[in-house]
Amino acid sequence: MPKVQKTFAMAILLGALGCNSPGSQPPVTSAAEKAEPAKPAGREAALPHPNELVVTGPVTVEQQLDVVTLRSGVIASLHADVGSHVKKGQLLAQLDDRQLIADRAVAEHKFLSVQADLKNWGAEMEVKKVDMQRSEEMHKSGINTQEQFDHDRYALTATQFEVDRQREEMLEAQSAVNSIDLELEKTKITAPFSGVIAQRLVKDGEYATSGEKLFWLTAEAPLEVRFTLPGNEVTSLKKGDLVAVSFGPDSGHTTTARVSVISPVIDPASGMISVTAILSGKPHGILPGMIAEIRIPTPIPTSR
Repeated sequence: MPKVQKTFAMAILLGALGCNSPGSQPPVTSAAEKAEPAKPAGREAALPHPNELVVTGPVTVEQQLDVVTLRSGVIASLHADVGSHVKKGQLLAQLDDRQLIADRAVAEHKFLSVQADLKNWGAEMEVKKVDMQRSEEMHKSGINTQEQFDHDRYALTATQFEVDRQREEMLEAQSAVNSIDLELEKTKITAPFSGVIAQRLVKDGEYATSGEKLFWLTAEAPLEVRFTLPGNEVTSLKKGDLVAVSFGPDSGHTTTARVSVISPVIDPASGMISVTAILSGKPHGILPGMIAEIRIPTPIPTSR
C-alpha cells in the first residue's frame, strides 16, 4: 500500500477512537440554561409590557379666522401684509370713507337743528305754563271767562305735544348720526385678536364687496395637535394625560402635549373619536399646519 493511503487510513481510525473514547467530556451547559425551565410547546410567556399607539395629526391653533369686510368699498390703504404680527384691534386695512364722512356731517347738522327746535319749544312750554297759571288765578277770581281759561289750557297741552314731537325728531336725528358712525367703523378693518397675518387676499385700490375675505389671521399660541383614535382605544386616554409628540426623524423636535379635549361621541361613519392636545410651551420651528406624530402609551393584552 502506498505511504499516502496508509497515513489517511490511520487518521480515520484515530478520529473514530477519539469520538468513542470513554474519557471524552459532554457538552458544556451554562447556569442560565440549567435554571431556565422548558417552555410549553405552542405557548408564549404571558408577561405584560408597554406598547405605543402611534397616530398623526396636524398642528393647529384654536384661533384662526378669515377677516372679512362688513361693507362694500374701495380699499383705500393696507396696513398689514403676510407675516405681520398684529395686536387685537390693530388697523389692517381702510376702506374709502369720504362719502360717509360727508353724510355724517349732514346728519349731524340736522341733529343740531332739531335739537335747537326742541330747546325753542321747551322755552315756549315755559311761557305757556306761566300763562296757564295766570289764567287759572284770574279764572278763580272771576276776571276771565271759562272759554279763555280752556283756551290757555289747550294751548299748554298743544305746546307739550310739540315738545314731545321735537324730542322724538332729535332722537331720530341722533340715531342717524350713530348709524353713520357704525358704517364708518366698518370701513376700518381691524384684527379681532392678536396673531400673525397668514394670507392677504386683496390689493390696495381693489373694490371689496360686503362679506369678502381680506386677510387670514392666525394666532401664534397655544399650539395644539388634533388627531383621531379608534373608538375602542379611547379608554387608554383621558383629559390631562401627557402624550409624546415628534415631527419626523429628521426634524429633531420632540416634545409633549397635554390632552385638553376628548370628543364625547364617536363618529359613526369612521368609528373614530377626535382628540385635541396642547403642546408644552412653544417649540422653536414648529408652525401651524405641520404634521405631528403622536405616541400614546397603551398596554399589550396578555396572550392565553
